[in-house]
Amino acid sequence: MASPAADHLDAVAVAAAIVFREARLLDAGEWTDWVAMYREDAVYWVPAWLDEYETTKDPNTQVSLLYHDARRGLEERIARIESRKSITALPLPRTVHQISNLEAFEPESGQIICHSVFSVHVYDQRVAKGHVHHGRYQHTLKRDGDEWKIARKVITLVNDRVPTVLDFHSI
Repeated sequence: MASPAADHLDAVAVAAAIVFREARLLDAGEWTDWVAMYREDAVYWVPAWLDEYETTKDPNTQVSLLYHDARRGLEERIARIESRKSITALPLPRTVHQISNLEAFEPESGQIICHSVFSVHVYDQRVAKGHVHHGRYQHTLKRDGDEWKIARKVITLVNDRVPTVLDFHSI
C-alpha cells in the first residue's frame, strides 16, 4: 500500500505531466491532441474581475472573458481556426507557455486538483509586437478509464486588460 507522501507525489507527477503537455500542444498548434486531453463534459472558464480583488463566481449569471461548458465549444473554436474563416486567427500569434509553482492533491480517488501559475508570451507577427498574459490556472483532472483527462480548467488572468484578441491558445 502506498504511503500518503507517495500518493501526493503521484498526484503531482500526473498533474505536471498533463499541464506541461497541454502547454506544449498549445504552443505547437496541435489542436486535435490538445482538445483530446479534455473530457466531453469539460468546463473551460476565464472569469472576469468584479473589482480589484474578486472575480466572478458564476459563469451562468455573471460576465466571463471566456466560457465553454463542454468540450464541444473548444472544438467549434478550433474548427473556425482551421477553416481559416476567422479573421482574428490569420495568422495565429506565436506563443510560449511557461508554468510554475505547481501544486496538486487528490481529494478523492480518481480526481486531482492542480494549482499553478503561468505566463504566456504572445508574439503577433501581423504588427510585430509581443505581450505577456499571466495569472493562475486551476485544473481539475479526472480519471477516464486508464487515462487522466481535464474535467475543468479555470484561468484567472491577473493582467486582464488585453491588448488584442483573447483566445484559448494565448492564455
